[in-house]
Formats: sequence, structure tokens, C-alpha cells
Amino acid sequence: MVLTIISLLALAFSAWYVPFRLKRLLGLKRAWPWQLVAFLLVAGFYGILVTGMYTLDNPASAFLYNVLGLAFIFQVYLFLYLIATHVLSPVLKRFSGKRVALIGILACLGFIGFGFFQAQSFTVTYHDIRVKGLLAPVSIFHIPDLHLGAQRSEGYLKTVVAAIEQHKPDIVLFNGDMVDSNIALHQEIFAPLKNVVAEQYFTTGNHEFYLDTPKALELIADAGIRILRSEMVETHGIQLIGMEYMNADRVTFDSHMVNDLTIEEELPKISRDPGKPSVLVHHSPVGMQYVSQGNIDVMLSGHTHGGQVFPGTILTNIRFPMYKGRYQVGGMTLLVSQGAGTFGPWMRLGTFSEIQHITLLPE
Repeated sequence: MVLTIISLLALAFSAWYVPFRLKRLLGLKRAWPWQLVAFLLVAGFYGILVTGMYTLDNPASAFLYNVLGLAFIFQVYLFLYLIATHVLSPVLKRFSGKRVALIGILACLGFIGFGFFQAQSFTVTYHDIRVKGLLAPVSIFHIPDLHLGAQRSEGYLKTVVAAIEQHKPDIVLFNGDMVDSNIALHQEIFAPLKNVVAEQYFTTGNHEFYLDTPKALELIADAGIRILRSEMVETHGIQLIGMEYMNADRVTFDSHMVNDLTIEEELPKISRDPGKPSVLVHHSPVGMQYVSQGNIDVMLSGHTHGGQVFPGTILTNIRFPMYKGRYQVGGMTLLVSQGAGTFGPWMRLGTFSEIQHITLLPE
């Protein structure tokens, strides 16, 4: 909560500061009209992000949302640049104000363009994990955070299915936030998934609870995907446990809370054989201390997007110490994906969209 308040105050200050600084550097007559525009941009995008994006149901509203998102990040980058040049002004005094301003504007536009390009595709990363008691290798495609909706649709899903067909995994795990707005709630968008030969499973993320949840789950199930909501299924020699999206416990803060369930309380309710290999799938990398104590060999998560866009990469690391990559928590291996899609600004900078190809090997 404190981090959110600090971020909002910083954004409000940036809406005032960026036009003020550009007025000085470019010799503009007035700053207040641009300050008003900047403030409306910040307030408008943040408002859509928090309250309205889940109800987007047509291409025009999706286009506006995406344009506002990129403009929002442009302002954030320009703010950081202008702050830095203001501090370093004694060193940069040999450069004219116009040159300093134009360099910043062009550089920020370049970052936005590169980040947008980065967000148009995904990378498959490869991870081998040795598991005690496993009798034969098991291949898993881990796909959290697709975020079908305002930024991704059937075309992107077809490229995901093509990657699945190429790698031929035994199991495909869609680990939450498969959809993020009502614009994706159409049967034809999910049609490519019906061609997948491998077993497919889905666990809920927080975004599934922000829109028409029954409709979203119905479409996912109709595509041939089994939905696991805090239940276990035995397949390919492992006990696969799919957890509903929930918080770690009743003490840890979660700004995305959608129910009053906790991993601490719900995991012990799921009966399983402690002598068999177990893989737990939960959208968010929280509650690892309870999972590691529950005879779980591997935990798979997403949710963080690795921070997605700098400086979010730094802020996310504060909120989620284990926010991307591989970690060892006691005898359990935690693997956190950066996510197969994007949320908010349609760009990646300092991260990349990721699908994890995991091979579980006998130890």
C-alpha cells in the first residue's frame, strides 16, 4: 500500500514537472496547458488500468487503452531523463536546452518503439529439474500470463500453439491470467487450443476474477483444458496440484486479493501421497514457505512479469523477492516465469515474454 501511494505521488509530480522542465529547456511560453494534458494522461490511463480495462469489449476502446499506455510510459521515461539532466545541469551547461530536450524526447521514443517490438513475440526458455521418485522424464510447457484481450487475441494464441506442437510436451499448464478483458471472451479466440494433443490444465489468476469469470472459465473448459481449482490430479507419474489464486496467509499483504483463501490453510486439505513426486502450480510466487514444508518438489508461478518494463523491474523485486527465474526453497525448486504476454503498457523493456519448457528428470 505504501509503495502504491508513493508511486501515485511520483506520477502526479511528473505530470507537473515534465511540462515545467520542457518549458525552461525549449523556451515555451506556458507550461500549464501541457501540465493539464499530462495530468489527464496519468489519471486516465491509471483509471482505465484499475477500473475499466476489464470491461473493454471493442477494438476502438482497446486501441485507446494501448495508446494511453505507451504515452504514459513515454512520460515516465521523459520524467526520469529530465530529472537526471536537471541534476547534471552543471555538467551539461555547454549543451543548449533545446538539444538536451530533443535528445531526451528522441531517446524515450526509441525506448518505447524497441519495447513495443519486444512485446510482439515470446521466447521459449529451457529448464531441467531433477525430482526424487520420478520414474521417467516428464515434459511440461508452462504458460502463465497470456493476457488475451486488448493486446492479444487468436493470432498470438496460434503462435503459442505452434510452439507447443514443435516441442511436443506431455503437459501444458496455463497458469493464470489467461484473459484480462471481456474483449477476449469469444469462442473463436480459444479455438486454436482445441488442436493441442498434450494434456492441458489451467489454474486461475487474479485477472480471471476481474471480468465475467463464469464465461471465461466456460470458454477455457470448452477448449479442452481441465481447470484445477485447488485440486490434485495424477498424471505421467507426478501429482499435479493446481491451486486457485489465493494469498500466502492471513498476514501477508496482497493488493490483488480476490478471495479469503490462503495457501497456508488450503494446501493441507489436498490429500496426496508424500512418497510420490509432486508439482504445485500457483499463479503468484507467494507462500513458498508453506509449499516447501508440504512435501512439494516443484512449484511453478508467474504473475510478476519480471517487472515487465523498467523501472518496474526494480519495484517488482521489492514486492516479490523471488520474481523471475529459478530458486531453491528448502528441498523445493521454485520456477517463476516472466509471463507469455503483457499487461498495461504494450511493451517489454528489461524483460521478455517467456514460455518455460520444463523437463522433469529422475534423480
